[in-house]
Amino acid sequence: MFKIQWLAVLAIAGLSTFTSSAQGQWSPYIGFVYPAGGQQGKTFKIRLGGQRLAGVNDVIVTGKGVSAKLVAFHRKMNPQDMSLLREQLKVLKQQEKASAKTGKPNPAMRIMMDKIQYRISNWVNRPACASLAEIAFVEVTVAADAESGVRDIRLVTARGATNPMPFHVGQVPETTRKAMKTCSFQVLGKEHLAMRKRPPEEEEVSITVPCTMNGQIGSGEINRYRFKATKGQRLVISTAARELVPYIADAVPGWFQPVLMIQDANGKELAYNDDYRFMPDPVIHFEAPRDGEYVLSINDSIYRGREDFVYRITIGQVPFITSLFPMGAQAGKPVNIQMDGWNLEKAKLMPLPSSDGDDINQIWNLQNAKLMPPTSSDDSAIYQIA
Repeated sequence: MFKIQWLAVLAIAGLSTFTSSAQGQWSPYIGFVYPAGGQQGKTFKIRLGGQRLAGVNDVIVTGKGVSAKLVAFHRKMNPQDMSLLREQLKVLKQQEKASAKTGKPNPAMRIMMDKIQYRISNWVNRPACASLAEIAFVEVTVAADAESGVRDIRLVTARGATNPMPFHVGQVPETTRKAMKTCSFQVLGKEHLAMRKRPPEEEEVSITVPCTMNGQIGSGEINRYRFKATKGQRLVISTAARELVPYIADAVPGWFQPVLMIQDANGKELAYNDDYRFMPDPVIHFEAPRDGEYVLSINDSIYRGREDFVYRITIGQVPFITSLFPMGAQAGKPVNIQMDGWNLEKAKLMPLPSSDGDDINQIWNLQNAKLMPPTSSDDSAIYQIA
C-alpha cells in the first residue's frame, strides 16, 4: 500500500514536470529588442526578434507615458516559401508592365512588390540562431514627460505574452544604426561568408555630445563614433549591453562582452574599459586632455557577434555617483549622506522616503543636477542617474 502511494506521488510529480516543460517549449519568446529604448518626446520604430510569435496582436510596455503598436510581423520562411514569393513577384511585375502600357498605374501593386522584394532580400535560409528569426516590427511613442529609466516590453500572441525584455527611456538625443539582417549560420572554415557586410560610410558615425548611441555588433565588427570635446570636459560614457539581453552561459556564439575604447584624432589610445566594478558593462570617466575630435569604439572582447548583441551607450557631462557614505542608518533617525562622483557640483540627493520600520531604499534621483549643456533652465529638474 505504501509503495503504491509513493508511485502515485512520483507519477503526479513527473506529469507536472512534463506539463511545465511542454508549456515552456510552446511559449512565445523574444530574444532581443532593437533599439532597446528611445528619447522622451519621440516616436520611433523598433524590432523584436524571437520565436513562436505567430498570432502576435499587441505590445505591452510597463509604466506610464510609453505607448506601442504592432506594425508588421515576419515569420521565419523556408525555401518553398521563397520560391512562391519569387513567382508572385514575377507575376506582379508582368501586371505592372501591362498597367504602364494602358497608362493606369496601380500604387497598391507597387507597395506589394516592395514588400515582397524586402522579404526576399532579407531572407536567410539557415539563421545563426533560429530562436531569433521571427521579427515583430513595432512603433513606439514616448511622451515628453515619461519617467526616464528601464521598463519591460512584451509581445502578446494567441498563446499568451512573451517573456519581458528591458526597454530604456532616455533623456538625451539618440542615434540608431541601421538594423542588422538575421545573421547566417557560420560554417567551420567559411566563417567569412557569415560576416556582416557594412558599407564603409556606416563604419563610423559622427555624433554631438550629449548623445545615446544604439547599435548591434556583428561577427568581427567594431562600431566607431566621432565626437568633439573641449579641454577639461568631464564626460561619462556608460554602456548598457549585457543588461539588455539575459545571460545564457551555453549560447552560441556566446554572450556579448562589450569593450569600450577612446582614441584621439591620430588613433592614440586614451582610455579603455571592459567592465565597471561588479557589472560586466563598461563605463569610462574621461576628461578631455585638449580641444579636438575623439573616436569612441565598441566591440565584443573576442569579436563575436549576432543580431542580439545589442547596446546603448550614453555619453555626456551627466551626473554619475561613484560612492555613497554611510550605506545605512538607524530607522527613524536623520542621516547625512555624503556622495562622490562626476558632474555633481550642485547636486543634492532627494530626501529618503519616510518609513516606520526597517527598509532598503534605492538612491535613484538627484536634485539640482543638470545635464551639460543644460537642457532646461529649471534648477530643480530631476535627472535619473542609475
